[in-house]
This record gives sequence, structure tokens and C-alpha cells, in this order.
Amino acid sequence: MVGRMRVLHVDGDPDAAPLTTTALADANVATVETATTAEEGLERLATEPFDCVVAEYALPDQSGIEVLKRVRDDHPLLPFVIYTNEGDDHVESDAYAAGATEYLPKSAGPDRHERAAERLRSAVGRYRAAGQSSTTPRRHALTSEVSEAIVRESTVDEAADRVCETLVDTGPFTAAGMAVVDAAGDGGDIAFRSLEHSTHDSLTAREDDPRDDRDGDGLRSIAASVASDALEAGRAVVGSTVDVDEESAIRADSSADDAAWPADIAELAALPFGSADASDDVLVVTADRSGTIDRSELDRLDRVADTVDHALRSFEARDGVREERNRRRAMFANAPTPVIEGEILDGGETHRIRDVNTAFEEAFGHEASEVIGADIADVVVPADRMAEHRALRTRIAAGEPILEEVVRKTADGEREFLLSGIPWGTDGDRASGWYVWHVDISDRKRRARAIEELHAATGTLVEATSPSEVAAITGDALRDVLDLPYNGVHLYDDREGGLVPVAWTDETEAMVGAPPTFDPGEGIAGQAYVTGEPKVYDDIADAPDRYNSDTPIRSEMALPLADHGVLLVGAPERDAFDDLDVSMARTLAEHATAVLHRIERETVLEQLQKHTQRLMHATTAEEIADIAVGTASDVLGAQLSGVHLVRDGGQRLEIVAYADSVESAFDQPPMYERGLDGDIAGEVVWAAFDSRTPQHIDDIRTHERLAEETPSRSVVVYPLDDHGVFIVSSTEPNAFDEPDKMFIEILATAVTAALDRVEREQELRRRNEHLDEFAGLISHDLRNPLNVAQGRLELARSETDSDHLDPAASAVERALSLLEESLAVARQGHDDGDVEPVDLAATVSACWTHTETAQAELRIETDQTLCADPSRLKQLLENLFGNAVKHGGDAVRVTVGDIPGGFYVADDGPGIPDDERDTAFEVGYTTDDESTGYGLYIVREIANAHGWEIDVVESEDGGARFEVTGVETVER
Repeated sequence: MVGRMRVLHVDGDPDAAPLTTTALADANVATVETATTAEEGLERLATEPFDCVVAEYALPDQSGIEVLKRVRDDHPLLPFVIYTNEGDDHVESDAYAAGATEYLPKSAGPDRHERAAERLRSAVGRYRAAGQSSTTPRRHALTSEVSEAIVRESTVDEAADRVCETLVDTGPFTAAGMAVVDAAGDGGDIAFRSLEHSTHDSLTAREDDPRDDRDGDGLRSIAASVASDALEAGRAVVGSTVDVDEESAIRADSSADDAAWPADIAELAALPFGSADASDDVLVVTADRSGTIDRSELDRLDRVADTVDHALRSFEARDGVREERNRRRAMFANAPTPVIEGEILDGGETHRIRDVNTAFEEAFGHEASEVIGADIADVVVPADRMAEHRALRTRIAAGEPILEEVVRKTADGEREFLLSGIPWGTDGDRASGWYVWHVDISDRKRRARAIEELHAATGTLVEATSPSEVAAITGDALRDVLDLPYNGVHLYDDREGGLVPVAWTDETEAMVGAPPTFDPGEGIAGQAYVTGEPKVYDDIADAPDRYNSDTPIRSEMALPLADHGVLLVGAPERDAFDDLDVSMARTLAEHATAVLHRIERETVLEQLQKHTQRLMHATTAEEIADIAVGTASDVLGAQLSGVHLVRDGGQRLEIVAYADSVESAFDQPPMYERGLDGDIAGEVVWAAFDSRTPQHIDDIRTHERLAEETPSRSVVVYPLDDHGVFIVSSTEPNAFDEPDKMFIEILATAVTAALDRVEREQELRRRNEHLDEFAGLISHDLRNPLNVAQGRLELARSETDSDHLDPAASAVERALSLLEESLAVARQGHDDGDVEPVDLAATVSACWTHTETAQAELRIETDQTLCADPSRLKQLLENLFGNAVKHGGDAVRVTVGDIPGGFYVADDGPGIPDDERDTAFEVGYTTDDESTGYGLYIVREIANAHGWEIDVVESEDGGARFEVTGVETVER
């Protein structure tokens, strides 16, 4: 039990005692006396007895470590504690190196201070047991010499060597050492950490010593056995060649065989040291005479063991601190990003740089020697960012970690960083210093800004309507957004047969003059266009295919714009483009290419529309075929195309029109007869025709037999319904992409519609010819007799007044009406009427005035313009109006209005019964005896002639409502 201790507290602020001394005083086990300066403390220590010194690191006249070093000159074992509010791992390492018993930050928690107080009491107990005090002379030379030897060394192994050397030099021992016992195995094994050399190599050699065990395993086994017993007993154990009296507190080694002992060793003692419940360290000594290691020697060795334990623990603590410090220093020095270590002084007013790593020197362009000692604000903070920086200083000084995006100045200008700051040496609300890491995010931020600005530029690009406009916008974006002023856009021109410069910047012209036209494959630009692969050169002097060896351009990018052209970007410096420049330029080129594709498709569609309008005016299948082939060549750029029409009842597909290049590519224009053996090409064509399914072959070489029959490499066979096929091919593989195939489908569909129209018109002409013959016959053979009968009736009426004359005259007139309406019906739907835009409302008004409507009312609820034959539309409307008035009476109300896809004519008359509506448009249908039954039939025929449909339903007023649909309208 340690009695009341006397503690000397050295601190410029006597009220700032650490928790350790406070804990000792509160426990009533220590008296604490204070000195306010280092010199005062040393003077009192020289004249008064103290059991322990507790000193502040930052004293007014010198540091606590300097005081410790002076104390150790006269008091090597006096317990000494360093505590501080400003230190770090460097101070801690220096304290242990100088021989401190304990090192404590003021900010350490109560648990650590309580443990430190307990260790301090143990150290004082050992100090008193060794017979030491601040005024007591060294009565035990061995302990003093061991202590002095330990203080002079800097490593654990060196200290252990000096302890063993001192034991052998000053005592009766022939060998001494410190060892670690491994209890595994029979009898255990022993590994010596340090032993003074003697003649017994098997005992004194270190574990990794290559020397032979000349005395065999005997002595090592004895040492291991005795050491194991000592560890188990928790006290010193002596092994001897003779039995030792148990009352002397030394137990004889009963397991040792006398024959195993070397002749010059009589005794071996092992003393455990360190914590009794955890240590496996032992101090081992040997003597050449029995009885040498007695009680007094063991007491002396016990004091030495306590001293060694304390010293080695200090070394281990210091080494641990040094290892941690070295680890941190390695992490600091080897960090891939810039790191600055700083300390906070003057109450937070000064943030001084203590160290920087190599990455900082490289990134910021300052040598460490240039910035260490300076305030960080003066080194890396731009003047216009000081307010932001002061806020960060305040936060980190208060112990708050920070993570912010900041702008910092470097030797090469300002850059953006992600700053991560971690405070150290925190005590309450204040920190002693900090580490800050800088991750350069300038490129990332620049990329984000470039993407945002490029997005706006591409928005403008999307609105472009011509290739030249695309080229101009692209060049401006490269210059203004990406800061790449030397650029130009070359687009392929069929007429020139090369890549023609379309847009370039003033900077480009100032450097190289007006850009040239490149042939495909010529120079870097031509190569990029032909291969479709981007080319980027850090120095075009290394490019063998450069266009001009004397060009002032050094760095160059050639970015293909698909088959539209190439985008060129240059610079007069080598290595001018970083990854961001290349990535952004390629992105812009891709957007430009997409817009050029879109403009090309729109242009093709416009040209297709113009050409298909010609198809609608063609009068023969051959004329249609010629227009189709010309369109494929001029608009789609198809090298080889032809239209094959079916002949001989579907047994032969005859080519009726083909491109000029077909004659040079084929021996003769191809014809396809059904069922020919070995005609592979014919099989493909007939398959498309019969199935009405287009056939696409991107590369004929995938069809080995077909490749032998045709020079074409890419083929599209498009069926024209039952008229034939439209074949478009190329001598290049994969010549038709999806838009090309879509354009071919549009053209083929238009050709099919035109062929249908011509076929229908031809059929109509044939029918009209027959009808004209029939009408002429009817007109001649029936009208003449009826006219004669009518004349005779008039003569008879003048000669006689018979009741039979009026019925006879009515019958003749009815017969003539039937004849005229029959002729009209015969001609309806077969004459070639001209379709044109017709104002429906105006036509309705005109028809109403030409119809006997009596007091009937007309409502017009339409403003449509229809595509119709004006005369036939009038006839249709007049028939419907007359029908409404005739059956609805003089006061009938008629309404003409719009419905989806057409118009309607409704009345409020009696209507048509449900069960008669299906037959209302048939010849002869009527609801009275005076009608001929042709009116609604003629209406239906006129509608059919226009391609319309007509139905009758009940109107809202209960009358008849005729709905005409399928009507083509014209936007006003």
C-alpha cells in the first residue's frame, strides 16, 4: 500500500491542475504543491523531497520536456508526468523519449486520468521500494546504474542489452537476459530478447541467431522450465544443481536433471516482471557457484525488474506513439492529394502552416520551405475569397470538421478544390490545429459548366434548318463554349466530289488561310471521313498522313460527321487538348451529326413529296416506272434500281424502267420468269411479290449462290401489290440504313397508289366507252319513238277532247323522264371529273337557290373546304334537297353541317323507316308513285365516284339524316 504522496505541480497557471492530480488529491492520497516556473520547480526539487512531478508542457520560461531532461540527470527513476493543451503526437513522442512516466492531454476523458493516477501510484510505490527520493543519495548502485543505462538508450532492444550488460558487469552473474516464454509444448520453450554473451551459446543466442547450440537443448530446456515456473508462481524461482532450502523462499528446480547442467553453471534464476496477470516477460540470470543467488540478490534483481518494466513500458509507449506518428506522417507524405498541416495560434487569429506534402508542392507550385510558417490565407486563399475563408477558419478552430468546395490560388492560377478539414488537439470548444486535404475538382466543375453551356448550344443546333447553319453553330460553340477557337466544318459535296469547307472561324483563317477542299482519304480530315474513326493528335508532326507538312497547327482533332463530313479542331501548341476538350468536342460532333441526319431526312421527304406529286399526274404504268427510277436515283442516291411489272398472267416480271447504271452493271437488264430452275435471284424476287413482303439483303455475300448471279451487294425488293416489284440495289454492302429503307417504302407505296389509279382510270375509260355506246343506242331507239308519240298526242288533243289523252300524255312524259334519268345514272361515276377545292357552304347556298324549295328553311353549319368535283357535288346536294322538300313538305327545315371526316344533310320530315334504310339507295326505291326511284341511287353513285361513303340515319328532329364520310378536306 502506497502512503500519502507528495506531488510537485509545475504550471504557469497554478489553478490549471490536470484531472490526474485532482483525482489523487480528492482521494486524499497526495499532497499537491505548485511551482509557477520551471526554475522554481527545479529549485524546490533540489531542496525538498517529492515522490512525483506533474508539469505543463508549455511553461513560461521553458518547456516541460526540457525540465524533464534536467530532472533525469539527477533523478532517473522519479515519476514524471507531462500534460498539455497544445501538444500533438510529436510532443507525446518527445516526452516519452525524454523518460516521461506518463503523457496526458488535458482534453483526455476522466477514465484515462483515473487510470493514469493509478499507474502513478504504482510508479511511486516502485520508486519508494527502490529506496529513492529526491534528496536520498543512491544507496543501491546496481539499480542506479541500470536506470542510467536505460535512460541513455533510444530503443527497447538497446535498453535490454544495456540492462543485461550491467547485470553481468556489476554483479555475480555469468549471464543475464530478458526472455519471452512460450508455454506450448512439453516443458515450454524460451525465446530470448536480449542476453549478455557468455560461453553458453544455447542460452545466450537470440532466437534468430544462426550459431549452433553447442551444449544441446539441455540448458535452454532448464531455462524454459524455471521461467515457466516463475511465471506460474508470479515470483522469482531459482534452479540449482543442488537442493535449496525451501525456507529461503527459493524453490529448487525438481525437474532439472543434474547431468543436464553445464559444468560451469550452478544456478539459474528467473524473475517475472510487468503486470502479474498478463506478462510472460522474465529476467533470467545464471551463476557459476551455488548459493550465489540468495535473498539479497533476488531483492536487488526485483528492484531491477521493476525499473526495467517501467522503462520498457515507457519505451513501448513512446515507440507506439512514434509508430503512430510515422504512420500518420507516411499517410500525410504519401497522400495522392495535396495536404496541409496547420496550427492555430493567438486565440485563432493565426492559422500557421506546419507542413505540406509532396502532392501540395506539385499541385500548388510552392516548395514546402516557402510556405511553412506562413498563414494559410496568405499562401492559397484568393483575395476575393477571404470572407468565405474566415468562416471556415472559425468553424475548424471550434473543432468542427469541414467539407466544402473552395477556390484556391496556385502558382498557375486559381483552381477549384473539394476541401476536407479535420481539427486536431481539440479541448472543449477549441482546436490546436488542423489537417486539410484538397481534391482538385476544377476539371469536373469545368466539365459540368461546359455540359450546361453545351446543352444550351445544342438547343440552338436542333433548330437549324440547313447543313450550313449546323456547321456555323457548331464552330461557334467550339469557340465560345469549349474555348477551341481554331476549328472548321467540311461537308461532303457530290458535285465537288470532296469535303468542302462550309464554316470556319476568323482565328482559323488568320492562322492557316481559307481552308482547302479535301478529297475522301486525303490528309487527316479525309482519312477520318473515310474510316469514320475520330483522330486526335498531340503533335501532327507524328502523323504520316497530314495534309500540309508546313502547317502551323500542332495539335489536331478530326471528328467525322458520319457521311456528311468532318469537324476539324486545331491548336498551334503541342498537347493542347485534355480529355475534357476531346470528350466535349466529340459530344458536340455527335449532336451535329444527329441534326444533319434529321435535315437530310427532311430534305429527302420534301423531295419525295415533289416527285410523288408527279406520280399522281402520270397516265401510264411506264411513265410511273420512269418517275420511280428517277426518284430513286436523284433523291435516294440509289445506284441501281428498276421497276418490274407482272406480265403473261403473273408468269413473268418484266423490267419496264431502270437506272442508266443497270446496263453497265448487268450484261442485260434482268427479267424474272416464274419457276426457272437455278434462278436464285428470281426466287428472292418472286418471294417478295407473292408474299407481298419486302425483302432486305444487307450483304449478298451472306447468300453465296446469289452473290454469283448479281453484281449487287445490297438489295431491297419491294412488292407493288399485284402490279410487280420495285428493286433498289447497290454495289456496296450495307448501303441502306433504316431511314433509307423507310424512304424506299414511301416511294414504293406512292408508286403502288399511282399504278392503282392508272389501272382504275383505264377500267373506267373502258366502261365509259361501253356505256356511251349503250346510251347512244337508248337515246336513238327510245327517245325518237317517244317524241313521235308526244307529237301525235298534241295533234290528237287539237282534234278531239278525249279523257284518254291526258293520261297518255303523262305516260309519255314519264317515259321520257325515266329515259333521261337512266342515261344520267349510266354516266354517273364514270366520267372523268376534275377534283378541286370546293367551299361547301357556298355550294350549299347556290344549290338551294336552284332547287324548288317553296317555303322550306335552310341552315348552314359548316365552313369546310372539300376536295370534290364541283358539278357532281352540286348534283348530290340538289338531289338531297329536292328529296327533303318533296317528302317533307313546303315548310321542311334542312340543315347542312360537319361531322368527323365529312358532312351531313338532315331534315325534319317524316324520315325513312328503319327497315327500309338498307335499300334506300337502290334503283327504284321510292315512297310515292310519282318518283322514278333514281334520286338516292344517283346520290350514292356520285359519293362512290369520289371515294366517299354515304349512310342514312334518323335526324335529331325525327327526319332523315344523310351522312357523307371519307371526305378529303383542305386546310384554310
